[in-house]
Amino acid sequence: MVRVADPKTCERALSPGTCWFRIVRATAFVLIFILVIPLFLGLAFGVSPAAVFALIGSTLLLQAAAAVVGLSLGLHPAAVLVFLLSVAAAVLVGILEVCDLFAGRSRMIQGFLSKIDAKTGSVDYLKRYGALMLIPVIWIPGIALYGTPVVAWAFQYPRRVSLLCMLAGWAIAILVVMAATMGLVRLAF
Repeated sequence: MVRVADPKTCERALSPGTCWFRIVRATAFVLIFILVIPLFLGLAFGVSPAAVFALIGSTLLLQAAAAVVGLSLGLHPAAVLVFLLSVAAAVLVGILEVCDLFAGRSRMIQGFLSKIDAKTGSVDYLKRYGALMLIPVIWIPGIALYGTPVVAWAFQYPRRVSLLCMLAGWAIAILVVMAATMGLVRLAF
């Protein structure tokens, strides 16, 4: 994440060339994980491109409930899990990159981040173990896939750790939805 010590100089922290490079890099990553990998997985699992696009679209709209769509298309639960994890990785990284770009160019956002740092800086365990809270936060409807990376970014959790925690929480949410869809929850209770 790009942090500037003085909010007044944040507009000069990222040159236009650096911004364009980061935009192109983030766009390439998102396209690879949201389109290319699912299409290759579709070829590997024998899934038609139309079904792959249906699963991608339903993931973007329904989030973890898209597992129901994948299962109704006749896909193996492991394939559904991999498809949804790939799309989620693209969304999470894309949102984190957009947040970084805005923070590098906006004094208002830098001021907002400074206030968060001031309030949470004294809480040591929040910095050390706070990324683990992303696991259940990604289950909350309304926050889930689109709000959780903003939470991770605002609290400045390490990028790799926060991505792993968000993807782990996302995988658990998908597994719970698939278990409920297949009737495993009814069998347990």
